[in-house]
Amino acid sequence: MLIFYFFVAMKSRNIQQNVELLAPAGNPACAIAAFDAGADAVYAGLKRFNARERTENFSVEDLDRLLGYARKNGKKVYVTFNTLIKENELSDAATELANLELLHPDAVIVQDLGIVRLIREYFPGLTVHASTQMGLHNSAGLRFAQDLGVTRVILERQTTLREIEAMMQAKPPEIELEMFIHGALCCSISGTCLLSSWLGGWSGNRGKCKQPCRRRYHAENGSGFFLSSQDLCTLEILPGILRSGVRSLKIEGRLRRADYVENAVAAYRLAMDAAADSEQAFREAMPRAKELLTKTCGRKWSLGYYTEQSRRGLIKYDTLGASGLLCGKVVSSEKNGFTVSPSRRLHLGDVIRVQPRSGDEGPAITITKMSVNGQSVSRALKGEIVLIHSDKPVVPESLVYKTGESVSDYSKRIAALPARKTPVDLKISLDRRWIEVWAAGKTWTRALNLEEAGSHPLLPETVMREFASASTESLAAGHVQAEVAENPFLPSSVLKSLRKEFSGWMAENITSDMIRADNRARLKAFQDHYAAMRPPQSASFPDAAIVPRGKHLHRTAAKGMATVRGIGDSPSPREELLLPFFIRENRLSAVRGQIEEFIAKGGKCVRITSVHHLELLKGCPGLTVKTCMPLPVCNSMAAEELASFGTALAQAWLELGKTELEELARKSPLPLEQYTYGRPVLLATHADIPAEGKLTDARGNEFLISRDHDLTLLTADCAMDVPKVRGMVCVLADYRHADGTERKTRLFNFDCGLS
Repeated sequence: MLIFYFFVAMKSRNIQQNVELLAPAGNPACAIAAFDAGADAVYAGLKRFNARERTENFSVEDLDRLLGYARKNGKKVYVTFNTLIKENELSDAATELANLELLHPDAVIVQDLGIVRLIREYFPGLTVHASTQMGLHNSAGLRFAQDLGVTRVILERQTTLREIEAMMQAKPPEIELEMFIHGALCCSISGTCLLSSWLGGWSGNRGKCKQPCRRRYHAENGSGFFLSSQDLCTLEILPGILRSGVRSLKIEGRLRRADYVENAVAAYRLAMDAAADSEQAFREAMPRAKELLTKTCGRKWSLGYYTEQSRRGLIKYDTLGASGLLCGKVVSSEKNGFTVSPSRRLHLGDVIRVQPRSGDEGPAITITKMSVNGQSVSRALKGEIVLIHSDKPVVPESLVYKTGESVSDYSKRIAALPARKTPVDLKISLDRRWIEVWAAGKTWTRALNLEEAGSHPLLPETVMREFASASTESLAAGHVQAEVAENPFLPSSVLKSLRKEFSGWMAENITSDMIRADNRARLKAFQDHYAAMRPPQSASFPDAAIVPRGKHLHRTAAKGMATVRGIGDSPSPREELLLPFFIRENRLSAVRGQIEEFIAKGGKCVRITSVHHLELLKGCPGLTVKTCMPLPVCNSMAAEELASFGTALAQAWLELGKTELEELARKSPLPLEQYTYGRPVLLATHADIPAEGKLTDARGNEFLISRDHDLTLLTADCAMDVPKVRGMVCVLADYRHADGTERKTRLFNFDCGLS
């Protein structure tokens, strides 16, 4: 029925033909598998500064070779640089970005505002895509992304399809949209989850999430997996997605193996091509596409947050949060492994996860040796008792899930990928009189005398395609841009001749050393700028407290303290207005009206909790703008970026430890506020959580569930209470979920720091 709906409801619009199918690549084998199966692009990470640090990732050499392979075959590679960066990592991050600029990926996926600024100011050869971790979810966020210099926004996953369609109508034309279509779903709104960090410093915003949302929790009305989402699968609504105008469709799974990538890509490639053909072709392709997806060994499928019906049933609390195909249970633990009673076939090379029934994370194991009755076997069948040889401890009665199958050996193909020539970006301008090509700071020009083309104009794409093959012994065309004016008639033979002439000029005038020297000079410019950065000397702001309507200040002297209240709490002009961090598309105008009403009453100070608020505050002069969680400020470059948009005070990210806060305070060009007290929201979601009151995990950690309009919030039972750090101008106490009378408190990451 859903398939029919999306064909009929949008029949007035043609299916977009140039939609990109984007696949995960946790290692080179996954990238090759994705391209073989029909992916147009892959996203991959280096060893550091990416949100999947637990996977294999790429060396610089492997990434360089993959980029060469992709360019030769008309594919694209995006590099993930999508974690929050601490102050003491900025120099290393800048060096990594300089190296990436030399590699010339098709884009860099970024979460941290400081990294966006670093790239824009010092490494402009890199194209920036805004990570889903940036949490952009409405058209105000898309307009702000354009101001940042971003070319594509990867949407937050808790937007609906109708909201995405509305955003497509309201967004700047230069901004592309990317959305997830398949894979694992986080319960929390992207970029705001603190749960893993609260339980041990393993931050999901740093690529180290331990997935505590997949655990079993105990509530007043029973136990279950109350925070564990089903997986996303959008095959049924794919025609509607293709008609929406979204540029890129993304498959999640950089922690998965090549077999997952191959099958998921093949399924969506088949469905996308069929949908572009006809409704009938799409219907006929669905059974085969679903068959391919059954091999990906995931959780139960859903439409995620894209429909209201799916959102309401996204959490299946009575279903274990593990992913994979259930294939048996552990009978006993032995010295040299563990015995399993299989419920379906196991084979050498399969990847399994041994999942304790508690829901805690179990070990992942690639089966390299199995025995049945003391004899080595290559496969084990249902009903046999098989010993899986392993040195990893497992718990009897644990369930065994298959998460991957034996795959093709890509090692020879990966080893055979050739080293790449140094890329050179080209910018071409062509009209009936001249052609000019800018490359590496130099210009090549040739006079032309061309006739007008009439009804068959020369397209910029034609020029770009031809000059993409410009090369010398050591150089090759990188990103190519072209502008064509005056409708010139240019035969393909003449265009090819011009490209060859330019290549000869490039061989004589540009060298790899020149490009590297320019890159090093820009890295040095950043280092000089960073060395000179100093905090402001005369900043003065009062301490503040967030106080919901009807609450009074505790433990703090109300005199001289700024009171912060949310929109729904009707702040007076003397108080600060706290904006909600998630604003649905159809609520933007209402929130803008509430801001204007606050200003009209004489209000002077606004707290922003998401970067899209800076777009809503345009045209509101005279305001003092301060940041507040969950907007992350982890480094001085992020503070500098916020200052450039008129922010007066930045709240330091509350995941940071004492030493990290002090390091930030020594460099930040904005005065800093420290969150010192409260029960911070550890997880916020639009999913319906089938539990109320208190949640407890197997380790005795306790949490509280509350509702805030259409959001469900998870806070810790224990409040955070830390001392003020040297260099902080002021502090903030948060009384939304705490009252100041707690005897038991926690330091969060204050002593241990953020890993």
